[in-house]
Order: sequence, then C-alpha cells, then structure tokens
Amino acid sequence: MNTKSTARPGVLSGVRVLDFTWKTVGPWSTRLLTHYGAEVIHVERAGGWDDHRYNATPPIVTDEPKVAQTLGMKKVYSDPQFNTHRDESAAATDRPKLYAAPYFNTLHNGKLAISLNTKSPEGLKIVERLIGMCDALVENFSAEVLPSWGLTWERIHALNPRLVYMSTSGFGHSGDWKTYRSYGPTAAAQSGMTLASGLPGKPPAGWGFSYLDVMGGWMGGLSLIQGLLQAKKTGKGCFVDYSVTEGAMSMLGTYMLDYQVNGRRTRRPDFPPGNRAVFPALAPHNTYRCAGRDRNNQDWWVFIACETQVQFEALCSVMEQPGLVLDTKFANNEARVTNQAELDQIISNWTRPRRRYDIMRKCQAAGVIAAVVQNAEDRVEYDPQLQHREVFPVIDNPEVGGAFSYERYPVRLSRTPATVQSRAPVLAEHNQYVFGELLQMSEAEINSLRERGVI
Repeated sequence: MNTKSTARPGVLSGVRVLDFTWKTVGPWSTRLLTHYGAEVIHVERAGGWDDHRYNATPPIVTDEPKVAQTLGMKKVYSDPQFNTHRDESAAATDRPKLYAAPYFNTLHNGKLAISLNTKSPEGLKIVERLIGMCDALVENFSAEVLPSWGLTWERIHALNPRLVYMSTSGFGHSGDWKTYRSYGPTAAAQSGMTLASGLPGKPPAGWGFSYLDVMGGWMGGLSLIQGLLQAKKTGKGCFVDYSVTEGAMSMLGTYMLDYQVNGRRTRRPDFPPGNRAVFPALAPHNTYRCAGRDRNNQDWWVFIACETQVQFEALCSVMEQPGLVLDTKFANNEARVTNQAELDQIISNWTRPRRRYDIMRKCQAAGVIAAVVQNAEDRVEYDPQLQHREVFPVIDNPEVGGAFSYERYPVRLSRTPATVQSRAPVLAEHNQYVFGELLQMSEAEINSLRERGVI
C-alpha cells in the first residue's frame, strides 16, 4: 500500500479493503474483517445511497437523480433523499434519515463510507487510484459488472499485483449462468437447500428469507482472509471467485451422498424429516410445545434430543415416567425411531403444561440435550449466557439517537479478541479522509468533483 491505513486494534490492522458490496452477502463478508482491525472503505453511488440505509424502500428509486439547483459547492436534488450531504433539518421532518436503518447499522458498523460515481470516467480513475493503495477489493455484483467498467481481473492485477480481488456472486464468474441475477433465496433454491426443508407432504419451507446471504457472507469472509494470507506469503494477489450457490451445497450434509450411493431422492413420502434426525436416526429428536405464548401470541417451544440410551433413561426420570424404558416400543433407539410419533406425543403431553426454561434446566441437569426455541426478544433481553459473554456490546451512536446494542463477532480469540470498532458511517462521511488524506486531493479538487457529481 502507498498510504498506511489508520491504526485499529486487531490482527488485520493495516489491511485496507475497497468495498463495493451491497445488499447482504457482500457487506457481511467485509464487516467480519472490521472486527479484527481492517479498514474497510464502503463505496456508495454519488447522489444515491446503499439500499439498506432505509427501513423501507422509498416509493421511487432512480440511479439518475435530477439536479434541481446548485447552491455554491453544495449539490441539491429535487428529491431531498438523494442529497449526499447531511441535512440537519431532517431530524425535524418526517423524512427518514440516510443512516438510521437498523440493518444498515448491523451490516456496516466499523466501516468508512464514501460516495463515488463509477459511471463517470473521472470516477473510474479514482477507483483505479484506490485499487493501487488497497489490499483487497470486494464486490457482489453479477459477473459482467466490473468488466463493464473496464476492471477485468487482468486490469486490476496490473494496477496492483498484490491486491486480492474477491467477487461474491450467485453462480460464479464462468459458465453459462455467470450473468444470472441471484440473492439468498435464489442460492438456497438452486443449491438444493430449499427442497430439503420443511415437512413430508408439504411444500418446501425454505430457510428464512436471507439465510444464504448471511451464511454466504461468513464463507466469503473466510475466503477473503485466505486470499490475504496467500498475498502476504507470496507477495502476489489473487482472484477469489466465490459462488454462493456452490457454497450452499456444502451445507446439505449427506443428501447428495445419499443419492449417489443409495439412489434416494430428497423428496419422497417420508422426507424431509422436519426436526427429526435421520443421519443418524435418533429418537426423541424434536421440538415440543410448552406453556405460555409470546407477545405475538405465538406458542413457546423447547427442543429435546437423546443421543444415547443413558440420556433417554434420564429423560424418562425427569418426566417421572420410568416405565417407558420397559416398554418394548421404546426400549432402544431402533424401537423409538420406529415409534417416534407416539413417543413425541408422550413428550408433548409432558412439556405442554410446563415452562420452557424450566424444562431446559431440568433436562440439562440430568444430562439430556435440551434448548429453548428462543426468539429475538429472548436472545437480546433474557438469555443469561449471551449476556455473560457480552455478545451485544453497546456503542454510542448519536446519529441515531444515543447508545445501542450491536452483535459482536462470536468467535473468541484469547490474544486477539474481536471488537466492534465503531458505529456505522453516515452517508459519504469519510469523503474528506479518503479523497483528501489518502488520495491527497486539494479542497478545490474535492469541491469540483462534488459539484460535477463525481463524488
């Protein structure tokens, strides 16, 4: 790098990442690196904003906002939501702030933010200069986007031979599908994960709206670190071509092996198994309704599983039904799997009038696997284990009204602990630092670029 990055604590201190990511899977990858000290420069389009800066999508979105007037060196658009400068009067109006959306603050805390028009030749020249002083470039566009800017891997490598370029896309950068659009549910469906979800005889249930965006982000962060380690060892950068769909296939476990070896398809009369265990077959292994409901009038549940005969006997003791062990239908695991519908009903009858945390504590005290099926309120407000491990550190963020809890990186390293470096940035907050300090532009140059819509 030509200019040393700002000092941040962590094993990745000194690493600078140029972040063209958007939506979820890409931003999640780069956010992971901030927890260990990397300086991540998140690029948003000049005159616009990252999709997740809003709590809800505005009624009209355009890439080409119309300039209404120019006041001095400050650019003003006919739609005030496109203004790239902070408007202090926004707090006194009903207009949503460009930095207050919860998801943006989750995805981008610890990052820097700049605005840049990559459709402008001047903007692309600035991108090339930033590539020259960064250790990594990350984007999650489809395969044709950066080449359409003239930024092929060959061009990027020529600009900075040490740079690691990671592209996170739905289907990768080769093959007939490389230009296909994709997001989390697309990757889940195409990988086979969606078909493996749900209950027998029911439509596929899916894995939540954005499961593959988040898990894909974790895999992407790992891939990026691997590339950075290789560059550090060899002095040569590399192109990391990461297909989220292919990554999702690795999460299917033995389903593909089951087909290859046994010829059994994913969807058949007894599949998918829902919460029941198949590889290996275990019983009991399910969620059971408990007493009470949450604030949304939804039932509370607890998960219970027994991997061994000792655990099942302990569960029978907790339920005060020792006679179940003597019943031939439940005498061993094979019998329990055969008769698990009846066994599930017996356990449900026991859990139904009882409180979920009481069930978990009693089962765990007896050596039985059990866990409360928690919702978001449970995890944030009541889970004593998460509070003990300080999973939700508090960051002061005056831009959104004070101190708020954020989720900490969950991996604990004794010598180099992960930290939440800072709040999420406001729109174009670090233009002065990046363009002025890093690129050594004068104030007049920066004002001229801003006036002409380049930044």
